[in-house]
Amino acid sequence: MSAGNLIDVYKNEEMAVLAFRDLRLRKGVTCKKCGKRDHYWLASKQQFQCKHCRFRTTLQSGTVLEGSKLPISYFFIAVYLMLKEGNAFTVQDLQEQTGHKYYEPLYDFARKIRAYLNESDQNGILITFVEISNQLINRQAPGPQIHIEHLIS
Repeated sequence: MSAGNLIDVYKNEEMAVLAFRDLRLRKGVTCKKCGKRDHYWLASKQQFQCKHCRFRTTLQSGTVLEGSKLPISYFFIAVYLMLKEGNAFTVQDLQEQTGHKYYEPLYDFARKIRAYLNESDQNGILITFVEISNQLINRQAPGPQIHIEHLIS
């Protein structure tokens, strides 16, 4: 499994949505209305719904992606590139990998994600990223387990 193949997995928006949903479920979704943390995924609406008050929360609400109009796949591509490239990461790299036409939205997006990575536990993010990546790859290609830890370290 090469780095290009992993990025290709994340370019699939459906897979990225599944991965982001898994990431949200691992971290826990808090209801903005009642404050409870018991939610279930409402597939028909592509939202989380609180088990107590039935308030719905979008996939991006309350995350670093809140308010973004960019595809969720860009989040995983950016995180992968930032963790792999470190300080050598540029917005042009993200633009090249996503094929996005405009620089400015990607610049703001990358800035938010870099701040998120800097203020969060990078080891925890890396572990979660690797686990979700392995799940995605194994969902896409059944057979022997593929591990990608060596791609990010």
